[in-house]
Amino acid sequence: MMHDGGNPIRHRCCVHPEPRRRKAPCRRDPVGNTPTALAGRAFAVALIAACLLVAGHARAGELSGTLSLTSQLVDRGLAITSATPALQGGVAWTTPSGWSLGLSGGIELRSPDHLYAGVVRVARTWTLSENWRMQTGLVYYHYAGRLRANVYEPGVYWLYRDILTFGLSGVYVASADEHRLHPAADLNVHWPLAGGFSLSGGVGIARYAVPYGYPPNERYHTGYYRYGEAGLLWSHGAWQVELDRIVVDPGSRRYLRRLVASPWLLTLSRSF
Repeated sequence: MMHDGGNPIRHRCCVHPEPRRRKAPCRRDPVGNTPTALAGRAFAVALIAACLLVAGHARAGELSGTLSLTSQLVDRGLAITSATPALQGGVAWTTPSGWSLGLSGGIELRSPDHLYAGVVRVARTWTLSENWRMQTGLVYYHYAGRLRANVYEPGVYWLYRDILTFGLSGVYVASADEHRLHPAADLNVHWPLAGGFSLSGGVGIARYAVPYGYPPNERYHTGYYRYGEAGLLWSHGAWQVELDRIVVDPGSRRYLRRLVASPWLLTLSRSF
C-alpha cells in the first residue's frame, strides 16, 4: 500500500484514475512541459523544499523514515502500478505540538528512472482524550503509472489508540475535466497478536469516474465502489512483513477493469 510517512489512513485516493484519452500524448511525454512533466517537477521542488525545512527544524521535532519493497503499489483497492515489484521510500517529521510533514515516492524496480507515485502531506493532530485523537490534513498525490492523476485530498480522521481509525475526505483531481470534489470514507483496524504478529483490516467507499468511448464523443461512467483488505503482519524490531488480501466489489469491476489491483499484496518494510 502507499504509505506517506504517518497518515493514519493507509489507503490513498484513486477516484477518477485516468484523464481523458485525448490527452494521452501529454501523459506519455516524460520530458516536455506537459501536465505530467510539470507535476513531476513540482513534486521534486516540493520534496527538496520540504527536506530543507525538515533539516532546519529537525531538533524541534521527530524525524522518521520507511523503506518498502512491495509486489505492487496500490491505492484504495486500485493499482497505481502494474503487478510488478516496486520500491517506496518515505520520510516524516512530527513536532511536539502535533504538526507533521510527510513525503514519499514509489518506483517500479524495472523502471527506476521514473517516479510512479509521489505524495506530500501536511497534517495537524489533537489529543481528545486518553484514548482518542483527531487529525486533519491535506495531501497531494502525483500518480504517473497505471493511475495517472494529480490529486488534492483534504480530510479529517479519528483514531482510537493504535487500533481503530476512521476517516472522511474529499478528493479533487486536478488533471480531470470534472472539477468537483469526490467523497471517500475509510475504516481501518489493527489488532496486535502474540509473537510479533498482528491482524489488519480495512473497508472503504469512494467515488470514481472512468472514461469510455472515443473523442469527441467520450463520456464518463461515474459511481461509488467499495473496497477492502484483510492482512497478517509480522514485526521484529524495525522490520515488518505484511501479506494482504485485497477486494473490490464485483459490481464496479466491470467499469474499473485493468485498474483493479492484484488480489494479493506482499510487502517488506524497514523503519528508520
